[in-house]
Amino acid sequence: MKCIVIFGIQGSGKGTQADLLSEELGYQHINIGNLLREQVAMQTELGLMVKETIGRGALVSDELVFQVVESTLEPGCPGIVFDGFPRNLHQSEYLARHYEILGAFYLDLDEQEAIARISARRECSECGKNYNLKTNKPIHEDVCDSCGGRLKIRKDDRPEAIKKRLVEFYEHTLILKQFFAEQGLLTVIDAGGDIEDISKEILIKAKTLV
Repeated sequence: MKCIVIFGIQGSGKGTQADLLSEELGYQHINIGNLLREQVAMQTELGLMVKETIGRGALVSDELVFQVVESTLEPGCPGIVFDGFPRNLHQSEYLARHYEILGAFYLDLDEQEAIARISARRECSECGKNYNLKTNKPIHEDVCDSCGGRLKIRKDDRPEAIKKRLVEFYEHTLILKQFFAEQGLLTVIDAGGDIEDISKEILIKAKTLV
C-alpha cells in the first residue's frame, strides 16, 4: 500500500498537517498516539497489552505498534498518511519493507517554539476535541466550543512529559531525516509559518508523488 510520512518534533503540527493532507488525497490518516489510546479505551486485546506495558512504565514495543497499525487499516483505501509513525529506525525499516513510501515530510521547528506550542494545547474532558491557546483558541476560555466541557492539559503535555518526549525525539526519531534522505524521499518543510501556508506547500509536493 502507498503511504506518505509526516514527522517532526512534538508541537510541529504533524497531526494537523496529516489530517489536512489525508482529506485532500482521500488517504487514511493514521496517528499512532491516537490509535494506542483508542485501543486502550475500547479494551481490545491489543489495548489491554498496551495498557499493561504502559502500566509497567515501559515503552510500547515496535512489534505491538506494528500489530495496532495493521489492525486499523481501512480496506480499499488508496493510501495512508502516517503521523507519529515511524518513530525510530527499526520502524522505518519495517515501513520500507511493507509499504510503498511515496515521500516523507519533515516539519522543521525550533525547540523553544515547539515547547510553547505543546504547553498551549488543551483537550476537552468530555468529547476529546483538541485546542491550542496560541493557534486554535476556544470561543470561551477553558470551555469546549462543541459540547461545553471543561478543557484540560493532557498528561503527556505537562513539562516533565514534554522533556521526556523531546529526549526520545532527539535520540530515536531525528535520525529518520537521514534515512529518508538517503532514499530520495525527504522534503523539509518550515513549520514555523501559518497552518494554511504549510498545508499548501505540502499538498503541492504531495500531488507530484501520488
